[in-house]
Amino acid sequence: MGANCLDLDWGPLHLNFGSILTEDIDSGYSNRWDGSFFLFYSLVRVILLQLHMPQPIVILNHIGIATELGNTQLDKLFCLLGITRGISEKVPDQGVNVQFFNLSGTAPHLELLEVQDPEGSVSKFIKKRGAGIHHLSFSVQTGKLDSLIETLKTEGYRFTYPAPKLGAQNMRINFIHPATAGGVLIELMELGG
Repeated sequence: MGANCLDLDWGPLHLNFGSILTEDIDSGYSNRWDGSFFLFYSLVRVILLQLHMPQPIVILNHIGIATELGNTQLDKLFCLLGITRGISEKVPDQGVNVQFFNLSGTAPHLELLEVQDPEGSVSKFIKKRGAGIHHLSFSVQTGKLDSLIETLKTEGYRFTYPAPKLGAQNMRINFIHPATAGGVLIELMELGG
């Protein structure tokens, strides 16, 4: 720790005083720790900055990757990279077999969407764009998905389903249509009930 560095941890509030201690301070104030006014000013400034930072509404859960039935290239690559296979399940409504791969034991994960139904939406995606990244999926706090969807709809975002559907791992899901999300398919999900 340098002379202008302090790290405090008070349970849920973690404060890190680094370069922020010497920014925007009148030159008349001491930048040393013996200046009590400076210390008080710095503490108040950092607390206010950290308490007013906006909290994210969503957290990245996984990246969905569309692949053809029987394609083992990614499975083999993930194994060689030390990425462990998680759960697998069939999602008939979407015409895919889903295989999760854990990057570090917690989210975000990689989700392989292996086509099972040649007429399903993922198969159509591959025919149009080729295999590869299909979507980004974000977890929403339980009980907040419907209100978030309504807020986004009022802002002009379109969704692929009129209402959330049940997806893999008992999650309620809906997708923001790529035409209204800069060309990226975005999945919003919350634990189903």
